[in-house]
Parts: sequence; C-alpha cells; structure tokens
Amino acid sequence: MFQFNYKIQKEDINYGGHVGNERALLFFQMARMNFFESLGLSEMDLGEGAGVIQKNGFVEYNKQLFLDDSIVIKITEIEFSKTSFNIKYEIFNENDEKVINGSTLLVCFDYSTHRIKRVPNSFKEKCLEIIEEK
Repeated sequence: MFQFNYKIQKEDINYGGHVGNERALLFFQMARMNFFESLGLSEMDLGEGAGVIQKNGFVEYNKQLFLDDSIVIKITEIEFSKTSFNIKYEIFNENDEKVINGSTLLVCFDYSTHRIKRVPNSFKEKCLEIIEEK
C-alpha cells in the first residue's frame, strides 16, 4: 500500500546495542506521516477539520536491528470505523526479513474543539483507491 525507507541512526539504539522497543512506534509514525503527505494531508489535517490522535499501538519484534541497518517500513492495511482507523505496519531489513510488525489505532480529532470527529470521507476515499490499486 505504501512504503518508507529508513537507515537506523545512533539515536535509535538502546543500552542493549540494538533498536529499542519504543522506536518501532516512531518508525510507524514516520511512515504514516509520509503516507499522509503523499496524499497532500498531515496528521493535523486529514480534511474536514480532522486531525488524528493515537489511541493505542501494538509492536511485535521478530528480529533485532542495529546501527546503520537499512529498513523498509510498509503500511499494509487500513481498517476504518466511524471515528477511527487502524493502520497495520510491517518492517523489513535489507535481507527482506520481516523484523517488526504492528499497528496503531488512530482516532479522528478536532484540535480546535478538542472533540472526536468522523473519519473524513475524502481521506477514506483516497485510502480505498490506493487499496483497490494494490
């Protein structure tokens, strides 16, 4: 559906000498922000006055990542509900091995009124077009 390339940096490495658990959520966010940008949108503006706020995140590690590793972060699926959507991610190393997978549940949110909003139809339609092209 969408992919983003990234090279592991010094700040991604924890005391154990590999990528820290918390970094996976940042990798997911990088891919998501670039995906939204490719649609002419942002996390603060998906259209119709809606931004997003993350309700939860899930991360599953399959293999370690180290400094200077090149990875591909893929958005593989988006599931919509009335006011939220769940994005699924997979991260692969340069050997095309899946090293991390996970998801984030994002709620549409109007930051000016601090209220939950419906998923903008224009955003949903753009995503569904990409999914259909797959």
